[in-house]
Order: sequence, then structure tokens, then C-alpha cells
Amino acid sequence: MHARRILIGLLGGLVSAGVAAQGVRLSRDGLQATFAEEFDHFAASASGMAEGRAVWRTTYIGGDRTLPGNREAQWYVDNGPDGPFRLRDGVLEIAAAPTPGLPRGMTHRSGLIMGQRLLNQQYGYFEIRAQLPRGRGLWPAFWLLPSDGAWPPEIDVMEMLGHERGRYYVAIHARPGGRQVDEVTGIVAPDLSAGFHVFGVAWRPDRIRFYLDDVLVHETATPADMHRPMYLLANLAVGGEGSWPGAAARDLSGVYRIDWIRVWQFDDLRATR
Repeated sequence: MHARRILIGLLGGLVSAGVAAQGVRLSRDGLQATFAEEFDHFAASASGMAEGRAVWRTTYIGGDRTLPGNREAQWYVDNGPDGPFRLRDGVLEIAAAPTPGLPRGMTHRSGLIMGQRLLNQQYGYFEIRAQLPRGRGLWPAFWLLPSDGAWPPEIDVMEMLGHERGRYYVAIHARPGGRQVDEVTGIVAPDLSAGFHVFGVAWRPDRIRFYLDDVLVHETATPADMHRPMYLLANLAVGGEGSWPGAAARDLSGVYRIDWIRVWQFDDLRATR
């Protein structure tokens, strides 16, 4: 989701399509749960703190509410009666909707949940069960960023373009030895807007493996600079003119539904912080 990642993608040559290592299923043996958000309730704030406790944050680390370099058209707003967040039967809904009067000429309000105050973990298995929205310009994602605020590295567990209901993207962004690496892979999938699916990544010191519904779809070597704690983000961006997903219609709306987010650590890496 990072701005530099999308700008590079627009220059071409980075996006590959296909499915790797089909049929290999995830084994949960040797995994210990470290975090679980089941969305039985939902608390969030612009700072990531509420009444003295950590909650989901609705802005990026620097307080930003959009990524201009991505040519986005949404402004992330806070939780509240007129906000983008709703809980329905244990599912968090993040709604993007056209809204007049937003800062910087943004056309849609939407939502971001960022978990830097909730979990910072090096390696492990990270997963989300979600139903994705449809419509050109809608751009849901689930990703990991370094806890120290640096960039890169970055792991994109799932990015989907709303007009490609049968495809999503996984990616790693790194700079080992000062050399920029941007590996983006398109994954063929069933209609991701028709129901819930589980998107996961197993991040280990040597390999990174991406899963869809517990089935391996892509793997790659772990870059040399991807050995630091990271935190979770889930958001529904909206594309503007010249963006990767394309410009959203002014009257377009959509909902990103998240059933749960869970994190595990491998038994042999439990001492890693």
C-alpha cells in the first residue's frame, strides 16, 4: 500500500500473475496464538489510545489520513456515529462513501485500522477473514509495516482492485543492501466479493509464504532487511485519477467486511521479539 510501491507498479514490469505451489495446505501444528481480534466489540481512536488503553488507530503513524503519492481519493475518518465503521453480528464493516467537504479535495470518506499499539511482532503467521468490496476504484488491503516507522520493508498480505473480483495481489517491498526490491504477484481466486475468505502470510527468517483459505499460493525468500517487529493495518482506500485501481466514480460506495484478524507465532521462534 505504500506510496512508493504503487508508483513503481505504475511504471510497469513488476506485476506478475499466477498461482505458485498449488494444493499445499497450511499446517497449524507448532503455532501459538499471540493476538486475536474477533470484533465482538470495536474501539478505535485517532491516537490509538482510549481511556488509558490501547485500541485500533484510525490514522497512520504520522497522523496522515490519506497517501497522496498513491493518488488516493479517500480521507480516513474516526470512529463515531457518522464514521465509516459499523459492527454487525461480529463483523467489522469499513464503508467508503462519497462525502462533500473533505480536506485536500478528497471525494470519499473511508476507514483505516492500524494496530501498532496492539501488537508488534517479528515473524509469525498473520491472517484476516474478510469479504471484499466490488467496484472500480475500491482498494481494500491487509498489510504489515515496521514498528519503528521506517519504510521499507513492507509485507502486503492482500490488496484487491475492486474491478478484479477474481484476483488479488501479494507483495514484499524491501531494500537489502540499499537495492530496492518490489515483488508484486497477482493471485487468481474465486469471486472475493461473493463471500468471506482467509488471507494469510507465514513470515519466517528464511521464507515468506502467502495463503488463501489455508492453501499456499505464493512464496519467496525473506529479504535481508525484513527482520524487525511489524504491526498490522487494514484499510479501504479509494482510487483517484492516475491511481493503480483507477478513479472511482463520484457516487461509488463499498464495504470491506472483516470477520476477524488473528496472529500466531511459530514454536521455534517464540523467543523472538
